[in-house]
Amino acid sequence: MATGDRVGAPPLWPVEARLAALLPDLLVFRKPRGSEPELATAQGVLLGVHVTGFTALMDRFSLSCKSEHDMDKLAHIFSYYISDIVEHVLCFGGDILNITGNVLLALWTVEQNQLSDIITLVAKCSLEIQEKFGIYHTREGQDLQLKIGLSAGRISQVIVGDEQRQYLLVIGRDVDGVQLAQRLAQANEIVLSWNCWKLCEQYMFEVEIMREDEAVKLRDMRISDPFDFDEHFDKCLDYLPHYRTSADILRTALELDPDSALEQTLRKHIMKSLLKKIDEGQPMEYISEFRTVTTVLVSLELHKTEWMLHLCHLIQEAALYISTVIEKGGGQLSRIFMFDKGCMFLCVFGLPGDKKPDECAHALESSFSIFSFCWENLAETKLVSISITNGPVFCGMVGAIARHEYTVIGPKVSLLARMITAYPGLVSCDEVTYLRSMLPAYNFKKLPEKMMKNISNPEKMYEYLGHRRCIMFGKRHLARERNQNHPLLDREKELEAFQMAQQRCLHLKKGQAVLYEGGKGYGKSQLLAEINFLAQKEGHRGLPVTTVTFIRVLPLKLKEADSKQRFYAIQTLMAIFFEIDTCPACYRQECLFKQLHGMVEEPLHCLFNDLFFVKFPLSFRVSHMDDLARQKKVKACFFQVLQKAVRETPLIFLIDEAQYMDAASWEFLGTLLSSVPIIMVMTLTPTFTLCGWAQHFLQSPQAILVPISKLAETSLLRMACWELGVVSIPQELQIYLLRRCFGNPFYCEVLCQDLLSKNILLFHDLQKEEEETSKWETLSANAMKSTMYSISPASSEDQDLYVCTVKDDVNLDTVLLPPLLKEIAVNQLDQLNPEEQLLVKCAAVIGHSFHIDLLQHLLPGWSESKLLQVLRALVDIHVLCWCSKSQELPAEPILVPSSIEIIEQTKEKRKPDTASPLRLREGLSLLQTEDLEFGVPLLREAAWELWPKAQQVALHLECACFLQDLACRCGSCQGGDFVPFHRFAICSAKSSSGTSRFCSYRDTGSILTRVITDKLQLPSPQDSFQFQTKSPRSQEAFTNEHYRTEEEFLDQVNWRLAQTNLEKDMLTTKPCHCDEILKLVLSPLTQHCLVIGETTCAFYYLLEAAAASLDLSDNYMAFFYLRKASSLLGQPSAFSYLKKHKVKICQFEEATFCRLRSEVCFNMGQITLAKKLARQALRLLKRSFPWTWFGVIFQTFLEKYWRSCSQSQPLNNTSENKKKLAVLQQRVHCLSLLWQLYNLEATASSRRFACLATLMQKNSAKEFASEAQI
Repeated sequence: MATGDRVGAPPLWPVEARLAALLPDLLVFRKPRGSEPELATAQGVLLGVHVTGFTALMDRFSLSCKSEHDMDKLAHIFSYYISDIVEHVLCFGGDILNITGNVLLALWTVEQNQLSDIITLVAKCSLEIQEKFGIYHTREGQDLQLKIGLSAGRISQVIVGDEQRQYLLVIGRDVDGVQLAQRLAQANEIVLSWNCWKLCEQYMFEVEIMREDEAVKLRDMRISDPFDFDEHFDKCLDYLPHYRTSADILRTALELDPDSALEQTLRKHIMKSLLKKIDEGQPMEYISEFRTVTTVLVSLELHKTEWMLHLCHLIQEAALYISTVIEKGGGQLSRIFMFDKGCMFLCVFGLPGDKKPDECAHALESSFSIFSFCWENLAETKLVSISITNGPVFCGMVGAIARHEYTVIGPKVSLLARMITAYPGLVSCDEVTYLRSMLPAYNFKKLPEKMMKNISNPEKMYEYLGHRRCIMFGKRHLARERNQNHPLLDREKELEAFQMAQQRCLHLKKGQAVLYEGGKGYGKSQLLAEINFLAQKEGHRGLPVTTVTFIRVLPLKLKEADSKQRFYAIQTLMAIFFEIDTCPACYRQECLFKQLHGMVEEPLHCLFNDLFFVKFPLSFRVSHMDDLARQKKVKACFFQVLQKAVRETPLIFLIDEAQYMDAASWEFLGTLLSSVPIIMVMTLTPTFTLCGWAQHFLQSPQAILVPISKLAETSLLRMACWELGVVSIPQELQIYLLRRCFGNPFYCEVLCQDLLSKNILLFHDLQKEEEETSKWETLSANAMKSTMYSISPASSEDQDLYVCTVKDDVNLDTVLLPPLLKEIAVNQLDQLNPEEQLLVKCAAVIGHSFHIDLLQHLLPGWSESKLLQVLRALVDIHVLCWCSKSQELPAEPILVPSSIEIIEQTKEKRKPDTASPLRLREGLSLLQTEDLEFGVPLLREAAWELWPKAQQVALHLECACFLQDLACRCGSCQGGDFVPFHRFAICSAKSSSGTSRFCSYRDTGSILTRVITDKLQLPSPQDSFQFQTKSPRSQEAFTNEHYRTEEEFLDQVNWRLAQTNLEKDMLTTKPCHCDEILKLVLSPLTQHCLVIGETTCAFYYLLEAAAASLDLSDNYMAFFYLRKASSLLGQPSAFSYLKKHKVKICQFEEATFCRLRSEVCFNMGQITLAKKLARQALRLLKRSFPWTWFGVIFQTFLEKYWRSCSQSQPLNNTSENKKKLAVLQQRVHCLSLLWQLYNLEATASSRRFACLATLMQKNSAKEFASEAQI
């Protein structure tokens, strides 16, 4: 399938077979005949299958906001549907020529005298297709149905292109016939062209004449004795030399022997980016992606011609030019297909590996170039129409394993043909392309709105008029305005550089230039806005009021198109200086005259006619100047005017995006800097190559280059608080922003706005959150404010102060990036080579940090040396970086397996070149650690979003399967569950199989998914640890003695603990690595389970992660994991008898959940809630704790009686004892917690409760020790 279900070629297929699976037999078995275009003619039967309702289904999806999710469902539905049809056609011996949009075209090539038999075969195939797949019901309510057309006769096959890239076309009258039959057919109908009807055995068919000499409708076939269709089928197989010979494979083309000549021929018909991935052995399911692309459809309507060869040469000429222009602009010509009036060329910009920042502009310019060429050079062209759209699409494989194609599917692709029909003879584009191209508005013309078939809500359309040079000076403005509510952060050094330049200019009377260099989004424009404010602020810091009372600032923002216009920057700056940039055109000359009067001689005013679009009379003096002399005189006049101006008022030039300045302007500013005491402040983006005059300017002693660094983490979080309007943000939101922004303020701003628009944050009034809450569900900012990042509240006392939290049911790791940021990240990803891209995409599934062994586990067929080579390359360019916590490899493995048996089984299943997760490799001796993390903002999130859903789930399953063996305490802590004996209690509550399988998406048919599903399970009781039977012995030691008072008991407990710690210190000095296990195993494991929808396992590991966090004294993260677990269970009911969890959990897990929440509440100071939850946990563990003093007396009596009688109780069997250990351990924890809670209150009643908790804890510990001995 498109998402990896049907189109998963076995990894053992040779390259020739993988290429053949992408191409029809017509190409695989053809014999090259000479130079292009090649023209060959043969007899055959054509079958055209048109899927109706597909465009309407896409229209329904396009109205939804979840475009990526909808594209995934759309591709899944279409490919699943079309794959069955493809396989059915292959079983009947058909050759799938192409799958274009929602149309499949198949061919049976035979001799003329065999046509009638093959028509019967194809008709039978068509009837079965309609019977089996004629209607497909979707959950969205839009049914998919089939219209089938048949034609027969002479088919012309044409190969166009050059030595690098070639395309197959089938043309001729009978090709037009199958298209006509499709158009005449209604849903669930089969229509035969008139020629097909004349050639067939007419007595075999029940038909209805639709139009005389045009088509007939096939109703059924008369199959009766003595006719036997099986015999007829066998007879037809003799006519099909390439029909499959093996029952295991549908095409003979996949079993061909290796042939280098054939391989080179086939490679010409496949796109280069796809070839690279095939050469590297990437599985087909790893190739498909969801991404935003720009699509171009070129439609050539041709005059009727009787010369087939002439038509071929016409298409060849057009194909060569279109391919050249499109590739020069960064796109690819995807396919060529014929229609009744001509041919169409589908081009795509932004396919995997081809993404460019300005692809919309390139697509428009390339389209206009093609439009002009076709009109001017193709004589037979009747009409040229081009449409351009931009939007999210599925880019990948559709079809069956034996025959599939690489295609693009999406609403914007279907919109192309509708636009061609609605706006013929134009270069039209949608509104998204118009906006994202960033081209001047005068290059476009808005088109009238027209209704389009199956498009319920057509957007605005524009005609692209080409790059029309509109020479005009710009207007004063900056990209950003200063925000008074958000002060500039971390830019003190940059502002100091400007202030120092200001002082030097004032005292030395020399020009000064400050150039700020930084990446996109680093806040250069905001810095200029701040400088603009400071410069115009009277008597601001650095310039006393007595010295300067007014400073004149000339701001200018440049664009890429401005670099192509000579002298544009200076022309605009001087227009701003003369104050004619905002002046109406009719008053411009008068205003300019007043400005020049007394500064420039009047006979020279006409020099400015062309620059400022005025009409001063041409003087005799100027008329005798040549162009060079006039240019020199204009510059001299500007120098003269500016020198006089700065004597009265200091001048500051603010130029944003100075890398787009033309060379002539750089030259002028360089001369101005050395001769006039003026201040210039500019911003630059370091990725651009500057011209020679710009380099000369930077080398001036009066120019200083100031790099702009990323924001510090504290400043970035402070900025996030301002953007969200709060004084505190939680820890998970801090991690979310820091990992995505990497100090880039623009990214932070966009992400915060995106979070607000998606409504996934909750806001709390800080004053109202100070009271202790009585419900776990209402614990909010006050309970965790000590762990939140906060900023100083506003000075206004009456202003409401808010904090924010993330909704419990929101997984921030799976929140999609805003489209703007995703495009930026995908551009960066496509700059990598295919190997690096695949590694990054697989690493993105694991998480922000990942282990090398797990990464290699996801990369099929990668050797260790190849992995390390690609990793080093990515580390060198800072895409990845080694985790900084541990600078040396540990002497022993950090990750301890939960079961030696499972690890050994995993080793046997892996390939010999795959590394074990426990082995430290010699190849890493030069590296710091085996753990890496992403070093580029947004890259991991964007790469993760590119995966189709089914493949995404399969990879997350792989990760979960790999990590579950490592989800345990570290070796220093002697292994085991973080919730003691967790696996024993879980197994006791499960079915006889004792496991909870990962079974989500199991019905998708993916081989990879099924394999992982079969081997992935919750830990079983056989995966036991020695520590779990050793730890109770110390408890047994002190429970065998009798103590008369609580103080004696507690003193003895403290002494025993001190002895135990001393023994441990003497026995081992190994450091604990449980924090790394939490970070690299448990936390990612919960995310993997949540993504694949396996909530039962997710709940299990969330409890483990919460327990680990509490062990590491990280109370907030424990609270975070337990909140996630709460969201899985759903909202509790007000009535206990209505209580029903969304996730099926056993009673022990529910008790553990309550106990962990109680401990978290205790650490937060929520005493009442902690008591309530601890009691609830005990009740679930079959022990109750009283609420009243009478209950305390009665329970104390029972505990003493139970203690005296417990020694006589019979022993249980071994398996039950093991399961009981988990329950007893949780009881001990709960009672210990209750003792601590009641000891906080200095009342007699509380002391009674504390003593009872101590007594019950001692009895439970004794029982625990007794069971452990068994």
